Amino acid sequence: MGNQQTPASTDNYAIGKGVLSIGEWSGSTPPVSNTDIGNCSSIEVEPTVERLPHYSSRTEFKLKDKNPVIQRDYMVTFDCDEIAAVNLNRFLMGSLSGNIISAFQSIDMEYAMSFVSDNPIGPNETWEFWRCTITPNGALQLIGDEWMVMSFQAEGLADMDNHSSSPYFTVTYSSSSSSSSSRSSSSSSSSSSSSA
Repeated sequence: MGNQQTPASTDNYAIGKGVLSIGEWSGSTPPVSNTDIGNCSSIEVEPTVERLPHYSSRTEFKLKDKNPVIQRDYMVTFDCDEIAAVNLNRFLMGSLSGNIISAFQSIDMEYAMSFVSDNPIGPNETWEFWRCTITPNGALQLIGDEWMVMSFQAEGLADMDNHSSSPYFTVTYSSSSSSSSSRSSSSSSSSSSSSA
């Protein structure tokens, strides 16, 4: 297990960077691979659970005596500033033919997503979101003084057929950040040169 996974250590502090890739499901078949969508200025994931509290009425005041989880969900929100046709098509939930996008033609499309972090500081992870729907998460500004940004919202779905033990998503840790790896490689090279 990498050192960054064991608190307490300043090696666990991280500044998040990385690459988001998306693939389309075909019916009940998941994508073979996901495609890099370009620069994303922000990616956030929010796991949530819904509970059904139970209260005992055997005393003067109700007492909460059970609080089971009855629903699990997750949401991923991300901003992409590469206004490529394939990204705009996804934002418009459309179909792309040549250089023409027909809006609202793929509103029920399902996707898989993967995010591979490349943090300048801190540990790296690979996030695999098996199945989700993607919709716009706000307006696209067509005229303005800032870079255009498309905001998306991905709502998680369970993939019991292919990932029954973890049907929503998994996170796999890497051993170190890219900067740590570079430092290790430099140290190794220096040691080798000194030995030579």
